[in-house]
Amino acid sequence: MTIRVLIVCVMCAGSPGWAQSVEFDRFFRDKTLRVDYFQTGTAQDMTISLDRIYEQDKWAGNPARLIDTLNSGMCYVRIEDVNSKQCIYTRGFSTLFGEYQTTGPARQGIPGTYHQSVLIPAPKRPFLFIIEGRDPHNALAPLFTTRIDPTDVSIIRHGPDPRDRIKTIKHSGPAHDKVDLVFVAEGYTETQWEKFQTDAQGFSEVIFGIEPFKTFHTRFNVSAVFRPSAEEGVDEPTKGSFKNTVLSASYNALGTPRYLLMNDNRVMRDIAGAVPYDYLIVLVNTARYGGGGIYNDYMIFTADNRRSAATLMHEFGHSFANLADEYFGGVAYETFFPPGVEPHTPNITALLDPNQVKWRHLLTPGIPIPTPWGQEEMAVVEAKIDQAKTAHRARLAELKQAEASPKQIEACKRQHDAELKALREEIKQIRERYIEQYKGKVGVFEGAGYTPKGLYRSEVQIGMYRDKRYGPVSEEAIGAIIEFLSR
Repeated sequence: MTIRVLIVCVMCAGSPGWAQSVEFDRFFRDKTLRVDYFQTGTAQDMTISLDRIYEQDKWAGNPARLIDTLNSGMCYVRIEDVNSKQCIYTRGFSTLFGEYQTTGPARQGIPGTYHQSVLIPAPKRPFLFIIEGRDPHNALAPLFTTRIDPTDVSIIRHGPDPRDRIKTIKHSGPAHDKVDLVFVAEGYTETQWEKFQTDAQGFSEVIFGIEPFKTFHTRFNVSAVFRPSAEEGVDEPTKGSFKNTVLSASYNALGTPRYLLMNDNRVMRDIAGAVPYDYLIVLVNTARYGGGGIYNDYMIFTADNRRSAATLMHEFGHSFANLADEYFGGVAYETFFPPGVEPHTPNITALLDPNQVKWRHLLTPGIPIPTPWGQEEMAVVEAKIDQAKTAHRARLAELKQAEASPKQIEACKRQHDAELKALREEIKQIRERYIEQYKGKVGVFEGAGYTPKGLYRSEVQIGMYRDKRYGPVSEEAIGAIIEFLSR
C-alpha cells in the first residue's frame, strides 16, 4: 500500500471551512471503507498509526449530506480527492483516547493505546485521509494524513462471517434515506439467540417511545446482528470475574467501576458490518448496571438491569448527538472541558457571553442569566454538615477519653444522626423549591460537564436524560442529526 503519513503531535489552530456541496456519484461508489488505526499517547502528545483498511458492502449515509457542518465532536475525518484537491467528505466524531487524555494517568505521562475505526463512503480515486483534532481553543487542526488508493490490493474485501445471524427489527426504507441503527450482541451464548432478538426488539421500542425519536420513527431502520459468545456475561475486574466473550467487554473502563466498554473494536466492526449502519449499539447480556457512549463511535449498555432503558437513552444521547453529561463529580476525568472555552457539545455552555447563550432561542422569556437554583444556599448547609461531622468526631473522642458508657456514646451518635438528617432535609427542601420554581423552563443553570463551576446546563434538574425525556435543547440537537442523516 502506498502511504504518505504526516503525524502532528501538538494540535494547532485551524478551521474546517467546508461548505461546498459534493456530488456523490462523481466521487464515490456505493460501498463503505472502514479505516482502522491506533492512537497512542499521553495528555501532552499523541501518535496515530494506520492498522488496516476494509471494503464493506453499501454506504449507509445520506449521499446528499457528505459535508458535516454541525461542528460537533472531538475530532473530524476529512477526505480530499487527490486529483481535484476538493474536500469531498467530512464527519465529526469522538474517541476513547480523547477521554483518556483527560485522566490522571495520562497527565502523569503514562501512555495509553486505543484502537479506532472510521467509516467513509468508498472513493473512486486516490484520496487523502485526514484526521483532525481540536486544540485547547476547540479549533480543528490536522493530526494525521495518509494517501490511500482505493484499488490497493492490501484493502481487505471479505464478506460477512457465516457465523453471524441478522434480524431486521424495523425497516422504513432504503439505507441512504434513513438513519440506520444496528444492535450487536455481547455475552449471549449460542442458546440465547432468541433472548437477544427479544432484547433488541424491546429496546428498539424504548428508543421510539421517547421524543424526538418517537416523532421521527419512520426515518429509522434497525437491525440486530448476533455472534455467540463462549460464555454469558462480561468481565468484572473489580470482582475478579472474567468471561470469554466475542467483544471482550469489561467494566471499570478508565478506572470507573460503572463505565462499561468493549475491548475488541476490530471484531465489533466486523460483526456490525454485516449490515449498513450509521450508529452501533452493543447490547450486553448481564444484569449489572453500566454502559458508555462515544459520539459517532458506538454505545454499550446492559440488558437486564432495572435501569437499562434509562441507561440506553442516556448513553444513546452521547453517541447519537454528542450530548454532554449534565452532572458533576464521580468520574475519572480531571479537565474534560478546557476552562474558559465554549464546549463543542450542544447541551452545555461556558456562558462566555451571557447575551449570546448557545440556546438563546429556547430560553424562557424573562428568566435570569445565569439562573440561580439554590447552589449557594445549599453550600451553606453543606458547610454546616461538614462542621457537624468534625464536631461529632471531637465529641466522640472526648467521650472515649473520659471512658463514657456505651449508652452515652450511643446517645451522642443518635443526636448527630438527627442533626445530619435535619440538615439534609433542609438541602432537599431548597432543591425542591427551585425545581418547582423552574419546572418546565429553559435557563442557564451552573453545574455540568463534570464540574460544579464554569459550565452550565439548560434545565434546573441535573441529568442529560431524566424522567423519560431529554428536554428542549437536547431534543433539538438530536433532531438536527436525524435531519442531517435522513431524507
